[in-house]
Amino acid sequence: MKNLTKKGIGALLGLFFFCLSSCNDFQEINTDPTRMTNINAASLLTQIIYNTGTSSRSYGEIGNYIGQYWTNTSLIDQRHRYDFKGSDSEDVYNSIYGTLYDIYDLKKRAQAEQLDDYLGAGLVLEVYLTTYLTDVFGPVPYSEAMQGDELNFTPKFDDQETIYRQNLDKLDQALGLMEVLPTGNFVRGGDAFYMGDMKKWRKFANSLKLRMLMKMVKVDPTVKSKIADVIAAGELISSASETCAIIYDGRFGLQSTTATGTAGSVSLGQTFAEELHNTLDPRRPFMANLGKDKNGLPVNVDAQGEPIYLGVPSGESPDIIRDFNGLAAPYTGLRGLRAPSVVLSHSEVAFYIAEAILKGYTSGDASAYYEAGIRSSCAWWGVEEADIVAHLAKPTVRLSNDTDVALQQVMREEYINFYYQGYDGWINYKRVGFPVLHVGSAMATDQIMKRMVYPPLIKAINAANYSQAVNDYLDHGDELVSGSWWFQ
Repeated sequence: MKNLTKKGIGALLGLFFFCLSSCNDFQEINTDPTRMTNINAASLLTQIIYNTGTSSRSYGEIGNYIGQYWTNTSLIDQRHRYDFKGSDSEDVYNSIYGTLYDIYDLKKRAQAEQLDDYLGAGLVLEVYLTTYLTDVFGPVPYSEAMQGDELNFTPKFDDQETIYRQNLDKLDQALGLMEVLPTGNFVRGGDAFYMGDMKKWRKFANSLKLRMLMKMVKVDPTVKSKIADVIAAGELISSASETCAIIYDGRFGLQSTTATGTAGSVSLGQTFAEELHNTLDPRRPFMANLGKDKNGLPVNVDAQGEPIYLGVPSGESPDIIRDFNGLAAPYTGLRGLRAPSVVLSHSEVAFYIAEAILKGYTSGDASAYYEAGIRSSCAWWGVEEADIVAHLAKPTVRLSNDTDVALQQVMREEYINFYYQGYDGWINYKRVGFPVLHVGSAMATDQIMKRMVYPPLIKAINAANYSQAVNDYLDHGDELVSGSWWFQ
C-alpha cells in the first residue's frame, strides 16, 4: 500500500503534467513510468479511496487559512494573507488529476470484468473529485481531461455549470449500477471507506448529490424540487457510522499517529475562535490547546471567568499579530489520533436538511436535524454525552423560532463542522456567506477570495484553452476574486 501511495501521489499524472518528462523519443513520452498498470480492481479502488480522502485533507492547511480556521503567526507562512506559492495550487490540482487517471483505469477494468459495483464507486469518486476541483478553481478540463492516452495534452476547459449537470447524471448512472447484491458487494475487497457495504455507498452518492444541489440552488431555483426529492427518498447518510471517511486504524496499512499541538507559529483564527466561544462550544478542548500561564491557568478569560481559546485575526501584518498573547494552538489530529480524512459527514447532511426545511424547500422538523448534526459532530470530536446534552440546552444553541436567526445558527454549525476538512469550510462560505470573515489590512485582496488561481505551468502547456477559459468564464480573469457559475 505504501508503494502504491507514493506512486499515486508522486506520479504527476495531471493531464498537463502527464507529458512533461525528460524523455527523448515518442515512445517514452507516450508511456508514463509511474502510472499503475495491470493492477486489479480491488487494489485500484483502495489506492483511489486513499488518494481521494487525502486530497480532502492533504492541503487542508491551506483551506484552514482561507476559511479562517487557522492563522499563521510567523513571517514565513503568510497564506492567511493570500500570499500563495505556485505550488499551493499545483499540489491540489496535480493530486486530483492524478487520482482521476487512476479512476479512468478502474472504470476500464471494471467494465471489462463486468464489476458494476466497482464501476459505480469509480463514478461516485470521479464526481466528488471533479466537483471539488471546479469549486476550488472554477472552469477546469473535464470532458477532454482523461485523453492523455489519445495524446490530447491540451484539453479544453469546461464551465462549472456543465461539470455540475453532467456530474448529476453520473451520480444517477452510478446509483443504477450500485445494486445491493445478496452475495455481497466488492467481493474482491479494496473498499477502505465502507468495507464493502453498498447501502452506505448509495447513501454517500445521494448525500453528494444533496451537497451539489444545495450549491446549485443559488443560481437555479428549479432544483428546489430535486432537493426535496432526494431528502424525501431517505437514502442519505443518517448516522456517524455512515460518515464517509478514511479512518487510520491500521486497516489497509493506514496507521494512526499521535495528535499533538501545532507549532508555535499556528493559532486558531479569530473568526473561528469567536464562533466557538459564543456558545462555549464543548469541542474546543478537542480542537486546540488552551493558552495557559506557567501555573497552568488560562491566560485569557472573559467577564464571566470562562477561558478564552484566543485566536488571531486573519490577513493582518505580523506587527498586529504579535500583540496577541496566550493563543490557542490547533491540534494536528482528533482524540489523540491522526484526524480521519473526512469526505462527507453525517453532520453535514443533517445541517443541509435543517437548512432546506428552514428555507422552505421541503417539510420536516428542522430542529431535530439541527440537533442531530450538532450531536453527531460533538461525538465525532470526542465530547461526552452529558456535555452534549448540556450544550444543546443552551439558549444560544437551541434553534430559534425566528427563521432568520435559526438559519444563522445552522450556518454557524455548518462552519464549525467543516473544521479540518480542507477547503470545504471556505467553499460552504461561498455558498451561504456566513460567518462574516475578516478582511485583514495586509491581505492581497480587498475581499475574501473566491477561487485559487491556476497552476503556473498550465499557461505554458495549454495556453490557448487557458486563455479562452479565463476570458469566457471568469469575470475578473485568473485572479483570486473572480467568480464562477454558482459562486459570484
